[in-house]
Amino acid sequence: MPETAASGWNIHYETMGSPANPAILMVLGLSHRLPHWGRLPGLLAGGLHVITFDCRGMGLSERRDEPFTIGDEVADMEAVLDAAGARQAFIYGRSRGGMLAQEFALTRPERVLGLILSGTSHRGPGSVGSSPAVDAAMSFTPDMTREQIFATQNAAMASPGWRERDPEAFARCLAIDLEAPPRRFAVVRQQQAIAEWSSHGRLPALRCPALVICGADDGMVPPANSQQIAALVPGARLELIPQCGHLPMLEKPAEVASLVLGFVAGAHPSSSA
Repeated sequence: MPETAASGWNIHYETMGSPANPAILMVLGLSHRLPHWGRLPGLLAGGLHVITFDCRGMGLSERRDEPFTIGDEVADMEAVLDAAGARQAFIYGRSRGGMLAQEFALTRPERVLGLILSGTSHRGPGSVGSSPAVDAAMSFTPDMTREQIFATQNAAMASPGWRERDPEAFARCLAIDLEAPPRRFAVVRQQQAIAEWSSHGRLPALRCPALVICGADDGMVPPANSQQIAALVPGARLELIPQCGHLPMLEKPAEVASLVLGFVAGAHPSSSA
C-alpha cells in the first residue's frame, strides 16, 4: 500500500490506469475514505491515470488528534502527486474535497490541467447552507443505532427515493460507512480546517479549464452554490445531474464518469479519454 510522508503526515494513496494518460487527483469529502468513491475510479481509469488518497485522519492515512489547515492538506495533495509521479493533473474534489481542490488550483496553478468541482461551495457571501429537510434528517437522537444514523444520513444526502431505486448501491454505501466509521476527532478537525476558509473573492483569478458538477436534488450543498462558483470562475462549465443528490459518485457514477472524461478530452485533446 503506497504512502507518502513528504508533507509530514503518512498519507495513503492508490493509483489506477496508465501513467501515460493524463493524471486526475480525486479528493474526498467530509469523513469519507477511499471506498466511498465506489465504481467511479475504475470507470475513469480507462482513459486517465487515476490517483486517489485518504485525507489525513481518515481511512488508511495517519490519524492524529491535532489541528491542521486547508494549506496543510493542499501540501498533502502535492505530496501525493509527487509520489505518484504526476507533474500536473486534473484536480477533482467533491463537497469538502472541492474546497481543497479550489485552494490547490489557486495556490499551485502550474500543476493543474483542469479543475472539477462536485457539490461544493466557495463558503463566501451568498453561499447557501443545507436545506431544512436535510437539517431535520441530521438531527439524530441518542437512542438511534449506528446503522440507523448512517442510513438516515445517506438517505438525506441522496436524491429522494435513491434507497428504493437502487437498493444495492444504497446498501453498499451503508456497508462502507459501518465497516470503518471515522474517528470523531478526525471529523471535527476536518470541520475546523474549513471553518474560516473561503475562495469567493479569489475564484475569478483562476485560468484553468473548470467543470462544476452538482446533483439537481442536492440538499446538503444546494445547486445554488455550484451555480455561483461557475459564474465566478472564468469559462467554467456547469452540469446539473437530474435525480441525483449529494452522492453523485454513488448515485450516478456512469453519468459522472461521462462528464469527467468528456471534459478531459476537451481540455486535453491528446488524451485517450
